[in-house]
Amino acid sequence: MRPSPAFDRALAVVGLALHVAALPALGVWISADAPLASATLAVGLAAILPALVLGVIASSALLARRRWGRVLAIVALALSLAVSLSYGVVWLSLVPFARPLVASGIGLLVLFQTLALIYWCLPRPWR
Repeated sequence: MRPSPAFDRALAVVGLALHVAALPALGVWISADAPLASATLAVGLAAILPALVLGVIASSALLARRRWGRVLAIVALALSLAVSLSYGVVWLSLVPFARPLVASGIGLLVLFQTLALIYWCLPRPWR
């Protein structure tokens, strides 16, 4: 796969939209009375919120065609991937509710994050 400016821009727009939409969803998820409420609060505020904010800043920088936006996108994706994997494993082992559905969702999330991380790590020419 070769990096292309049009695909970079499309990914940045999708990333910005998803990260902005996920910020209020995180607030709803943290405040919900669900299983593992204290763990969700701790992980949400300590790891997911910083990853979302980094994603918003990275996507904005990529839309503005700043080279440092790629570095920030890589950091945000790596943090998000680490949190998704670890919290997903804990959730699957401790909460018996809808395990096949949750496992599929976590698997798809990890797959998309890994593919995005690989894409942003591809070497690009200096523009």
